[in-house]
Amino acid sequence: MDVIEMVRERIRDEKDKKERAVVFWYDSTGQETVEALSNELTHEEVTVREITENNFFKLKIEIEIEHPTRSYLLYAPFSRPADEENFLLDILLYGSEFKADQIAIWSEQFGVKDVILRTVANRYPSFFNSKERREKLKRVINPSPKEEEIELAILAVLTGAPTSNISHITKHLLLDGLEENNNSNYKKISKLFSIDRMWELLEQYFGLRLSNEQRTLRYLMEQLLFAHFSREATVTIKALDEKYSTVRANICALFIDDWIRGKTEEVKVLEEYIKVMESGFHLRSHLQDISIEQFEKVTTFPLIDALLIEKVTDELQHKTIDLEAWKERIPNRISTHWGSKSGLAGLYRTLLEAVRLTDYKSYLTQYDTREELYGQYAARIHSIDRAYRHFMQAYTELDKREMVEPIAEVLTNWYENVYLRKIAEETNYILANEQHSKIPLQSGFFKRTIQPILDKESTRVFVIISDALRYEVGFELCERLNRRINGEASISPMQASLPTYTQLGMASLLPHRKLTLGENKIIYADGEPTNGTANRTKILQKINQDAIAYRWDEFDNWTQTEADSKFKGKRLVYIYHDVIDAVGDSKKSERDTYAAAEKAINDLERTIDRLSRLQAKRVYITADHGFLYQYSKIEADVKIEAVNGKIIESNRRFALGQGLSIPEGAVKLDENKSELIETETVLAKGINRFTGGGGLQFIHGGAMPQEIIIPLIDYRRTDRAELVGVSVAMLDKVITNFRVPVTFYQEESISSDFLPRKIKAAFYIENERISNEIEFTFNLTGENHQRTEQLTFNLAEAYYTLGQVCTLKVETVQDKTYEFYKEETFTIRMYDALY
Repeated sequence: MDVIEMVRERIRDEKDKKERAVVFWYDSTGQETVEALSNELTHEEVTVREITENNFFKLKIEIEIEHPTRSYLLYAPFSRPADEENFLLDILLYGSEFKADQIAIWSEQFGVKDVILRTVANRYPSFFNSKERREKLKRVINPSPKEEEIELAILAVLTGAPTSNISHITKHLLLDGLEENNNSNYKKISKLFSIDRMWELLEQYFGLRLSNEQRTLRYLMEQLLFAHFSREATVTIKALDEKYSTVRANICALFIDDWIRGKTEEVKVLEEYIKVMESGFHLRSHLQDISIEQFEKVTTFPLIDALLIEKVTDELQHKTIDLEAWKERIPNRISTHWGSKSGLAGLYRTLLEAVRLTDYKSYLTQYDTREELYGQYAARIHSIDRAYRHFMQAYTELDKREMVEPIAEVLTNWYENVYLRKIAEETNYILANEQHSKIPLQSGFFKRTIQPILDKESTRVFVIISDALRYEVGFELCERLNRRINGEASISPMQASLPTYTQLGMASLLPHRKLTLGENKIIYADGEPTNGTANRTKILQKINQDAIAYRWDEFDNWTQTEADSKFKGKRLVYIYHDVIDAVGDSKKSERDTYAAAEKAINDLERTIDRLSRLQAKRVYITADHGFLYQYSKIEADVKIEAVNGKIIESNRRFALGQGLSIPEGAVKLDENKSELIETETVLAKGINRFTGGGGLQFIHGGAMPQEIIIPLIDYRRTDRAELVGVSVAMLDKVITNFRVPVTFYQEESISSDFLPRKIKAAFYIENERISNEIEFTFNLTGENHQRTEQLTFNLAEAYYTLGQVCTLKVETVQDKTYEFYKEETFTIRMYDALY
């Protein structure tokens, strides 16, 4: 019941007992007005008048002479005066006084025991004088609260926190600034609550013992950040440890964890505080000369990332690097708050690829001259090209390259002057000698791969040919396709037809017995022109009437309904994709070759998505040829004289025709090495380029493995693969310390049937989180004993009763969404813990 309802009842009672009601209301808070009261009491037939310091006589005349039968509510916005000073005492004696026990009313409204609320209300009367503040308090106060909980609710109102959770209160207090004189929330607490009491509550929650000098918002912020730093650091910094001691370090650290995952505008404020505190702690002087293992897991300050980047850069340059350690360390840093920032993330990605490329250098030293080049390239040497591609792409995207520029120079020099030249020597040996490769030829693709499916199965087959999709790019695409939950991909190498250029490569992938080159530069398959999708469709339909060819850009522009209509009734569909070659073959855009390779992978992934929705079960992805790309300016020593003679087709790497000259640095192909009948073929050796027009950095046409080894990806839509199961592998789920190691077991090995599961886990008591959150991806392979992982949780320092249970809640993380997975119950038995 509110106060107005109580006034209304008093008026009615007085009318029942007497001829009229004359009710006095002395209100020391002065929160009401005559106008408001008149509106509230419209139906009570009562006149509301305000008592002032000089209207006593006027009221006497009105009440006793002018309207002796009318009922009145006489409202005084002040305390009742002493009888000897009360000029309306005679009327009061035959009337009645309404005394509003406001606290009792609030107690009922808030659902709080009267004795508890009365204590708090009397302690902070200024706060309760505002109706607006009381309304806000009602929204944040907990059911059946204790005194301390009411105080926290008051602080929530004054700081604008959404709940009376002390973490929320602290965050909103600090968000308003670290200077008390400029912090409006701090000023409100000082005026309407109690600064001393606020500090008592904060110290109690965060486990602090602060002197009066230390009771500042800046010191509190420093304390919380240092606790967050110390949680993962194993280094001892005596001066800081002594200055910022706490008995609830985990709670301090959890507070920062939650803040840094919050709203963008709130995180920005925290980031500014972190940068200021980092400088004040002088951390560089404390950390720069110690082992990085002592602080590599700290995520608090961006300085940690700066030190790690400096360290890996130095080790790469001086060849003292532990490659395996950094291959694990850098991805972990990219997933942290500061490491994921675009600037640092770009540096980390660049350095990760530098580490990988440095690691893959061993593939070249392990090259076996007794084994054929192309087979070794497809087995693992291609990883060098992939790592260099990723490195240069990341490097060229950096806004500031100065830090890694020396590394880029060293790696590029090795890649172009050591690696490529070694591969060039081996390629020249193949051209000069009879050496047979076990890698199947591109020209036999249709007969070997597609024809058997058409003959024996009713399955619709798609063949996607991506221009210049070299083997290592296809290998990366295959890896990505295998992460899908409803398909599996395998890859095998093919040897493209020489010379490795588009028209011949495209023709070689069509059904044919022989290929010839016309004077018009067109390749003919058994007399049929192979240029353009219309001609290719005609050749395919000679094998199967339900075959058709399209350009990828046509397909990409179709709606799903249009695509379904176009493919309806078709057994064989060829789709021609051109991104890498379109960019690389232009002198103006060839420097964007590596970016084009990434776009090609994304395009083809998206194509598989669309085809899967169209129920495509068999899809092959291959290429006409590969490419060789060199970032640096091409030196004169690899530029050779152009071919002379009757040239029909040529580029920087080859010439086709009749009566061709063979300049120094070039070689004429034996007829049995070319698919073209009655046509001479001259190739530039190694990485040489013929003089002439066109780009110099992006090339193809020759026999380097980057040009000639192409991927054949076999993608099959399957039943939906499952995520691996993950369970807690502990017989005794008992917690005896605030630091809790938990062993997880991955139930299946990663395969085409079981995909990695990324989890997020934390301990809870009911719905309150009491530990840090950990995200981890289970992607282990091997036998049962090889598929365990131990994750360590830090419990908030609190009093846990002996035998109290808590729950480890585990969620599956997919596409930045979280879905409940499972939970495990643990028992807390901290016999030796001190609270």
